[in-house]
Amino acid sequence: MLYERPVPAAVRTLRPRDRESAATRRAILRAGRHLLAKGGEAALSIRELCTRAGVTAPTVYHHFGDKEALVDRIVNDWFLEFDRTLAAAAPTDDPVEALRRGFERYVAYGCAQPEHYRLIFSRARRTPAGIAAYDRLRGLVQALASAGRLRGSVEGATAACWASVHGVTSLVVAGFLAPDAPAVRIARDAILQQLVMQPAPRRRRRGTEVRHAHS
Repeated sequence: MLYERPVPAAVRTLRPRDRESAATRRAILRAGRHLLAKGGEAALSIRELCTRAGVTAPTVYHHFGDKEALVDRIVNDWFLEFDRTLAAAAPTDDPVEALRRGFERYVAYGCAQPEHYRLIFSRARRTPAGIAAYDRLRGLVQALASAGRLRGSVEGATAACWASVHGVTSLVVAGFLAPDAPAVRIARDAILQQLVMQPAPRRRRRGTEVRHAHS
């Protein structure tokens, strides 16, 4: 049996309090997510939040500062979920295929989590995870540029890709387009065609051309 160092008494007395504090935060976040998904920020009142979470208003303010900070935390968590969905695209060494798969995973998230999608893109405030998700898209475009296949600048192409895929996803989430509608595929292929340069044809060596001429 391995020797275990005794836990100091001060740590033992703090642990239950820490666990209770963590459980309280989780209860507040869980209630906040439910209210936000149900009716947006207008539906998230501190009174209703406290009722659902079984806490008092001072407890909410103690853990999160104010309602806006709580909403920022929830939206950031959803952006993390969104970013993980983008990262889950099957790996490939082809930068064009990687961008195509990123487009498809983006739309897939909107279809799977329409309430979350509407909320994370309805706020003017940017969160760290939201910035990271955009950086992931920029990374896909940068890979295209590094392969010598990008037409235009990385920043311009990234913004164009986001405008295209966000527009398509918003229409799908709103019910104006079905996820498998031809328009989704056409929009995806159109933005790729606009941004991707075809690889230059490989030049044959001069000696090979001479041999072919005399054969």
